[in-house]
Amino acid sequence: MTASTSTWLAAQLPAVRAELDNLLSYGPDPEFLPQLAALLPTVPCAGLVDLYHDIWYCVPSRLAFRLAVRLLHDPEKLADFLLLAERVLVDEPVCAAFAAQVREDDELHEVVGWLKRRAPR
Repeated sequence: MTASTSTWLAAQLPAVRAELDNLLSYGPDPEFLPQLAALLPTVPCAGLVDLYHDIWYCVPSRLAFRLAVRLLHDPEKLADFLLLAERVLVDEPVCAAFAAQVREDDELHEVVGWLKRRAPR
């Protein structure tokens, strides 16, 4: 773990830090925490860390991860986004189409709309 990641961990709320410590005990992808730290100076509340990690691990789109971290800070809404993204962003061609149509500065409703239009019924 780098010094900057250690500093980032120390800056988290106690409940968030407990979630992060629990995740670290399982040995997450070494790229996960540095990417999360680069995108989010502090995790706003407990209940988000595992969902962010699930998007990192279960959805083969780093754009979806970046959007989720930047736009979704409510555990319930983040869980809904994870379910939708898992249904749609299943392979490289779909992820490429997603990246071609969605920009990181798009509003959340535009991103969700794109995913819903492509979700299997």
